[in-house]
Amino acid sequence: MSAEIIAIGSELTSGAKLDTNSQWLSCELESLGFTVTRHTTVADDTNGIAAEFLAAARRSQIVLITGGLGPTLDDVTRDALAAAFGQPLVTDHESLDQIRRLFAARGRDMPERNHRQAERPRDAIAIQNHWGTAPGVLMTVEVPHSQGTGTHRCMLAAMPGVPAEMKPMFEQMIRPHLPSSGMETHRRVLRTFGYGESDAEHLLGNLTARGRNPEVGITASEAVISLSVTARSSTVDECRSLVEQICQEIRSKLGRAVFGEGDVDLHHVVTARLAAAGRTVCCIEGATTSGLVAQWISEESSHVLLNGQTYGAHLGGNAVPPPGESWCQWAQARWPLFLQESGADFVILTSPSVEEQSSDGIAIRRGYVTVASAAGCEVRDMSMTGNLAIFRPRAARTALNLVRLLLPDNDAHP
Repeated sequence: MSAEIIAIGSELTSGAKLDTNSQWLSCELESLGFTVTRHTTVADDTNGIAAEFLAAARRSQIVLITGGLGPTLDDVTRDALAAAFGQPLVTDHESLDQIRRLFAARGRDMPERNHRQAERPRDAIAIQNHWGTAPGVLMTVEVPHSQGTGTHRCMLAAMPGVPAEMKPMFEQMIRPHLPSSGMETHRRVLRTFGYGESDAEHLLGNLTARGRNPEVGITASEAVISLSVTARSSTVDECRSLVEQICQEIRSKLGRAVFGEGDVDLHHVVTARLAAAGRTVCCIEGATTSGLVAQWISEESSHVLLNGQTYGAHLGGNAVPPPGESWCQWAQARWPLFLQESGADFVILTSPSVEEQSSDGIAIRRGYVTVASAAGCEVRDMSMTGNLAIFRPRAARTALNLVRLLLPDNDAHP
């Protein structure tokens, strides 16, 4: 059963405020087995909003609306609902009495402009608001289906845009009115590092094809690829079984690139494994990571980070790298000394960062990360286009991932 969410307000379309309501409502609807197909944001224009309401009702069985229920002239959600479905606005006297009582409890008379908050389309139901002055509106309409296959019924629910009012209204007043989706939903998110988005999708083959059940969504953020596996079925057990099967396939195809589940970040996993194994790390960081690795590790455990320092163009009074020597040559020659002097099990050594211009004028940021241990030394070239906000987290995670891959893989799941 499909659902849509419409957020009303010029403050949203202008960028002055961020719409967080739609994200929250999507999670709620998905957990109830509904498929959210669209988010729409509309400015405070009655005709434009009415057109969106009618179009959404023709497409979907559920339409949730937030915003535009206040007392001012630009709060036109009620007017747009009435216009979209050809119904006059009427005063809901129970709502009007409730608003008056609310103002009386505050020691005030109700301003005349708040009268319009008690209006609703003739065939709609007013939803009490125990958390503010704006009642919600609930209505079911019969409209032509957008596919031209006769008519269908759509339930529309309008709620205040204030999250502190919208959330309890949905949970307590709207959700009980929702029709049964007839479906259960289960979702797991696998987190990976080491492959780009395109490479990961290529390795996964048709697992990410649309229209499958479970559906696998793929997103990238700061070089971490997240794979969201969502199944829909008539029972929770069937959903869990379908998701588990796909998660096993993903792990089989991507191997140790999968480092965790849920919202866990790479440094959480690496620090936990270091602590469990009784291993320690020393970080010597140039501008490629600029102390980010040590910061992340120390957030999780004060025992794992044995020592951390940052440096500029000189380390211990000497230029890095020395004249006539590349940074890679310098690191390869000196890592045994760093490992011995630090007393740590792992030394993470990152280079200074240099920005260069390519022949076609593209800025390239160059840098390296090195991880040394008793097993040897591994160096990774982190050179890429992009600014520091992308470059440094990517380099820091690359260093941490090298450590992760050197640690014993005692668990079935990385």
